[in-house]
Amino acid sequence: MRKRCTDNCPGIPERGLTTQTFERSGSPVRVTIRQIPAAVCPVCHEAYIDRETGRQIDLLLEPFHGKHKQVPPLPPAEVAIDFQEAVAALKAA
Repeated sequence: MRKRCTDNCPGIPERGLTTQTFERSGSPVRVTIRQIPAAVCPVCHEAYIDRETGRQIDLLLEPFHGKHKQVPPLPPAEVAIDFQEAVAALKAA
């Protein structure tokens, strides 16, 4: 966990959850992932995720945004995912 937020913020990030919306150039799909485990600054509310969480997010986004410039042909859509439920389903598969 981070010891300090940024040079401009005196906050110390604490364990928490965050929500982020992801868009990718060329993809008509917006994906919002809720309940992402993160270190969240109580002062500026900046959220920091660890490397493993980032990898899991990449796996969750791949069906919607593709991988390495290969965007799947999908219709425009907005998708909402609960991070913890989705990761549990990935591990069970």
